[in-house]
Amino acid sequence: MLMRTLLPTELARGQTVIVYARWLLVLVGLLVAVWNPDSLPQLRIQVGVILLVAIANFVMHAQILRRRPTIQGVAYAASLGDLLVISLLVASQGGFGSNTFVFYFPAVLAIAVTFPTLQAAGLSIIAVCLAFLVGTFGARNAEEVVLRTLAIGAVAVIGNAYWRLHRDRIRPSSSPVKEDAQDIFWGQVATLWARWAVIVGGALLVLSRAVTTSELAVGIMPVVILLVINFYLHGRYLMERPANSLLTLIASALDLTLVAGLFLTWSGPSGLANPSFVLLYPLVFAVGLVFPPRLSWAMTAGGLLLYAVLVLTTSGVGGQGDLKMLVVRLVTLAAMGGLGSMYWRIVRRESRTQLTDEATSPQLAWQPASAS
Repeated sequence: MLMRTLLPTELARGQTVIVYARWLLVLVGLLVAVWNPDSLPQLRIQVGVILLVAIANFVMHAQILRRRPTIQGVAYAASLGDLLVISLLVASQGGFGSNTFVFYFPAVLAIAVTFPTLQAAGLSIIAVCLAFLVGTFGARNAEEVVLRTLAIGAVAVIGNAYWRLHRDRIRPSSSPVKEDAQDIFWGQVATLWARWAVIVGGALLVLSRAVTTSELAVGIMPVVILLVINFYLHGRYLMERPANSLLTLIASALDLTLVAGLFLTWSGPSGLANPSFVLLYPLVFAVGLVFPPRLSWAMTAGGLLLYAVLVLTTSGVGGQGDLKMLVVRLVTLAAMGGLGSMYWRIVRRESRTQLTDEATSPQLAWQPASAS
């Protein structure tokens, strides 16, 4: 019965995000495969799997362009297939050392804003488990694997929390100003959950790797500052007196600054080997969901520039392999902001269409039949 059920409007809108996220997987996957390639057997596997994904995604994209409904079971199976493909690519490149684990972020993002909470939770749990399992192979330490899975799980929570808000709380409005206010009023829950992820992840890194009391004291300071700020902002949100646009924007900019503080105070390997960069993914995604594109794109660009500067100033780029790793991370990080902004636009467009239909339907109902 499930295979015969067609996607409702809420799921159909998310299929656009899934299709574009899958094209990202195909294009960046090919970039990873052909730029400074691995051994020939691994390259054959990688290119073959990526081409199969491209063919399957073309079929689904054609369905969307022709405005054909997608079968629910096919949508679930395709998203599960994406997770398995990413896991296969990561495993074929050595597990923990593979840079393609960042593909989990846009894949889980698309799942979170597409499916109802129960199904999204199931697929996201599978994604987290797969990321943890393949990440344990060759892992330097357990906390870095946990940090990766924490960031992936945070993306799922943020995306589906926003999905539920637009389904249950945010109402269509004919006023763009009112729509902006609603997005900030209710939608900043995305930035709050992203900030909690940074707090938990930062505390995990500092507490697990500090070897002296001074390292612990210095490293934990950004986490404590962020904790105090988020207690205040989350408290206001729960009292339905959330921060305005300016305060939310300032807090989001401070999030990026404090992630930079965690990056610089990390006592382990520096540069590209610093694991704290994964905390940027939920932050950039949350900003893309809450703010209009002109602001979210600026924040995303700021996050990209920040990470590039941090890498180049702490360790630099040592060769083609390092450069490829940096480019892949920057592209997928930019995609998080872009996909979040895309979903923001889709929801806005459908809200206006719904208002137009509601405004015109009563007039049509009372129109007298014209004489032929």
